[in-house]
Amino acid sequence: MKPPADMTAGEINKALDKLTKASQELTNAFIAAGRGYEKYNETLEIAARDPHDELAQTFAAIDRQRHALQSEINLRMGPGAPGRLPPGRFFGPRKYR
Repeated sequence: MKPPADMTAGEINKALDKLTKASQELTNAFIAAGRGYEKYNETLEIAARDPHDELAQTFAAIDRQRHALQSEINLRMGPGAPGRLPPGRFFGPRKYR
């Protein structure tokens, strides 16, 4: 994934769609592994403690990517921004960082 600051609104929205799909698949994997009860913070703590826990590491990676994209949306639109950017030239890549 390229840096969110360099992405267009459409690219950010497509990346969010991919992350949503990956997150749904990961949720199914957690349930299949008998770990569907884990809370968000518990999974992040496991990821920080155990680098060999593939499910927790994948969860943490998806969370970091989603946070980076949502932060970029907030930078472009301001506080209280929606979960997606509207299409159009006004919400394209940032020119100044």
